[in-house]
Amino acid sequence: MHRQRILSALLLIPSFLLLVQFGSPFYFVLLISAAIALAAWEFSCLCPVGGDAGLSLVTVVGGLAWHAAAIGRGDVALVGVLVAVAVLVRATLCKAELQVNTLQAAWTVLGVVYVGGLLSFASLLRMLPEGRELIYLLTFTTWVGDTAAFYVGSRFGQHFLAPRISPKKTVEGALGGIGAAVVMAMAGSVWVWPRIGLASAASVGLLLAIVCILGDLCESVVKRAAAAKDSGNLIPGHGGALDRLDSLMFACPTLYVLAWLGWV
Repeated sequence: MHRQRILSALLLIPSFLLLVQFGSPFYFVLLISAAIALAAWEFSCLCPVGGDAGLSLVTVVGGLAWHAAAIGRGDVALVGVLVAVAVLVRATLCKAELQVNTLQAAWTVLGVVYVGGLLSFASLLRMLPEGRELIYLLTFTTWVGDTAAFYVGSRFGQHFLAPRISPKKTVEGALGGIGAAVVMAMAGSVWVWPRIGLASAASVGLLLAIVCILGDLCESVVKRAAAAKDSGNLIPGHGGALDRLDSLMFACPTLYVLAWLGWV
């Protein structure tokens, strides 16, 4: 498992960095669209009361529609309303148990907003004038923090962070991840995103590390509700797409808001 994690990272990370460095925002948007489609399908399949291919398709299409509306400055609320109406009408007309149908409808709407709504901010970040630097800040800080949390927690973890939600996460691992993320953000301000001062980079790194932990825990709630260990098995050693993107779910909109406010 450990070797698979390393090999998968060695294959995926350089490809991602090459796309960010040499690809236009358009190609990055296509990448995020693919990520939304995969993560939305996995989320739909985790529905605690069960689902079907039709609902998964609605979740994927709804997530992609939200993404398209967000980057096109359209009405994202309208997408949510249309998805909600569609699944509620299905719940009303379907002959299966109404309670199950209603819960499936709510899960579908949640999937569209959670996956499509939050990951859309990654594309919005890349489309900013300083988008390339911001994507580097987002991903480097998140990856280093996640990696440090994993190894520090595995080696020194003794106090559980949220045992009801994620029994393997520890306070020591979280603190190690936060510290590493802050150091990475500060180091990057010297070489990769020099536009951001050292003190600002440290503050942003701290905030991103905290929201990444929250994002990870929120996805753990979803998996706990479905009694699943991973969201899928797409990436050897890592699980599904949703497992790899969970930390970014809250980090993307957080960094976008900071950029919008002019703080980075």
